[in-house]
Amino acid sequence: MTNKTQKHTDYSGTPLPKKLGIVSASAKAVPAEVALLGAPEDFRQSLGELPAYVTFAKRITPDTTLGLCFVRSVKELEAMVDLLGAQLPERASAWILHPKAAHKPGFNQNDVRDAALPRGLVDYKVCSVDEDWSGLKFAWRKGSS
Repeated sequence: MTNKTQKHTDYSGTPLPKKLGIVSASAKAVPAEVALLGAPEDFRQSLGELPAYVTFAKRITPDTTLGLCFVRSVKELEAMVDLLGAQLPERASAWILHPKAAHKPGFNQNDVRDAALPRGLVDYKVCSVDEDWSGLKFAWRKGSS
């Protein structure tokens, strides 16, 4: 009988902008417009200094490459997935960031996934942002747009 070991990577030391995909792991500097929606007041500062190719917008535009979408309630979650469904560019992805369970928001990542999947968005990453926020990263299901 062979002992199979799972490969597990520890991302706890990874800088937040890299974990979220704001900055690329590749050497190529690709312009990135990040839509920052509903973020806590100090969130932008928590990202630190970013390369000049990263810009922030307060709404989703045709140039958006990544959305950072903070939701605090089921009502905000529903409104956010409606917005993403209507405006997120085909090649873009979006994090739906929600309070961690310790804050008792009344919903969890399963609810986030259940809200987004019927709209053609599929999750492919999970991230613990800090002690208050977790998130799921979504992109368009291939062939859904």
